[in-house]
Amino acid sequence: MNQGKSKLKRTDEDGTKYLYQEMGVDSLSSDSDSSNSLTELTPSISINSGNHSVPGAPRILLPSQKQNIEDYTTPSPTSSTSYLSLGRNNLTFKRRLCLPELNYFSDLSDEIVLHIFRWLPKFTLAKCARVCQRWKRLVMDESLWKRIDLANRALSPATLFHVLNRGVQILRLTKTEVDSPLIPSPSVLQSHIRLTKVQYLDLSMSSIPIPLLEELFAVCKDLKKISLEHCELSDKVCQLESLNLAWTGLHRHSVVYLSLCLPSNLHKLNISGCRENITDEEILQLCRTCPYLRELDLSDSTVITCTSLNYIMDNLNHLEYLALSRNYRIMPQTIQQLRHMDSLIAVDLFGMFREGALKELRESMPHLEVNKFPFSNIARPTTGIRRTSIWGLRVRDI
Repeated sequence: MNQGKSKLKRTDEDGTKYLYQEMGVDSLSSDSDSSNSLTELTPSISINSGNHSVPGAPRILLPSQKQNIEDYTTPSPTSSTSYLSLGRNNLTFKRRLCLPELNYFSDLSDEIVLHIFRWLPKFTLAKCARVCQRWKRLVMDESLWKRIDLANRALSPATLFHVLNRGVQILRLTKTEVDSPLIPSPSVLQSHIRLTKVQYLDLSMSSIPIPLLEELFAVCKDLKKISLEHCELSDKVCQLESLNLAWTGLHRHSVVYLSLCLPSNLHKLNISGCRENITDEEILQLCRTCPYLRELDLSDSTVITCTSLNYIMDNLNHLEYLALSRNYRIMPQTIQQLRHMDSLIAVDLFGMFREGALKELRESMPHLEVNKFPFSNIARPTTGIRRTSIWGLRVRDI
């Protein structure tokens, strides 16, 4: 008998563990206390919902029902001592026998229940799937998972797959550690087609293996904006109008590849931090490959010279913003030639001029904004002090 009970207990624990992993609840938990069992946090009173029992649900009784309980459970003068010794368990048993169970949630429509669920934190929402079949079906509704913030987390293998499979459209993974693999098995991918719904993805400062990143690009076809700042990259580049590759540690051969293969319709490019891996030759090829660039950040490209600046002025006729901060090989006299670019609106030159020389430069280019933007916002999801949105879109429902 005891062995059978132990076996059933282990089976139940394994099923619960799988459900938690499938819902990504371990990664969505707000603190260490969220992993505690529900039975440890609630009293031993149950309410029946169809064929399912909800542990720990509060009992709401009418005054007349409370009076019936008191009358029923009050011992008569003729009651025996053995009846009085049954205690609280006997009272709970008599309540179950005598009173009709009230389940107000069962009378609510799916729309109202979904509206209530939208106010729950994501880790609590994942736990709701354990209550009954109806709640599990409602918890899987995509309207509850449109935006998710998993910044500063550590995601176990395949957890990102289950999160994406909820139908998320706006996902923040800033400074998040993601382990391979993304997809548990090819057969699972064939039965889950909702992966492509993510449109805004922030991977800034995240730790994600290159094979997993390539796999992510292969299945997420509806991406509109993505940030890969400070991520390791391979030669596979997504085709977007705005691209941020700042401080990604690109090798010289990768920079050469990018200058040849970037999409011609690219409008905004941040390729700062390449140091000596980008030269005047790559700048020339880049200007020819992407002639419609409106914003270009080349900060901390330490070996490009005045020749690169001439290439930019000759080929990028639509350029509105240019960042050349800490490019010390470009002479100040050449920078003044930027005033002849009719489309140019702003230029950043941090670290290149002393205060007096900077004042003279501003006077020689009165129609240009100089050093107005200390941080580039090209394809950058989060700017300023706000940390609950990416590209101006909220990542949390509450």
